Amino acid sequence: MNRTNLEEKILEWSNKFVKKLNDYELKEIIEKKNLSKFNSEILKKFSEYSNWDFTPDFTILLKKKKLNKEEKEKEYELILINRENKSLGLRSIGEIMSYNRICDPMYSFLVSDKGHSNEISYFMINDTFRDKLMNFNDKSLIIFSFDESGSKVKENSIIPPNLKRLLSE
Repeated sequence: MNRTNLEEKILEWSNKFVKKLNDYELKEIIEKKNLSKFNSEILKKFSEYSNWDFTPDFTILLKKKKLNKEEKEKEYELILINRENKSLGLRSIGEIMSYNRICDPMYSFLVSDKGHSNEISYFMINDTFRDKLMNFNDKSLIIFSFDESGSKVKENSIIPPNLKRLLSE
């Protein structure tokens, strides 16, 4: 699968995924832009956005439909998605995990059409190492790939496996 096809699948899938988030509405999808330099009124709602000097493949901006002010909910959230046209390795995970620790997205996804490389296989099957590698705050990076025929997620590709339900269609 070439880069353009993978990106089209990601866009199609991400629109479906956001629709499943009943409490949020999609406001904007930013493709391959440095977030600290991108001119977006919604992005400016995040107080620390000027420090986000990095370029995810996709940044999805969401707005909470109904805000509960008593619980101090955030009005805006973001989802980060990076993609690779090769097997995922430590470099790919390290890059997006750096972004995650800086901006604390609601969800973070790393998508590959080739799965993960042998260099990280042990980390993926060992819960302790996987958690150290992929967790940020109380959340986890989610890795997956698409089936060949469309923008449906391959269920057996989802890492960590306990989040399969989140991506089920």
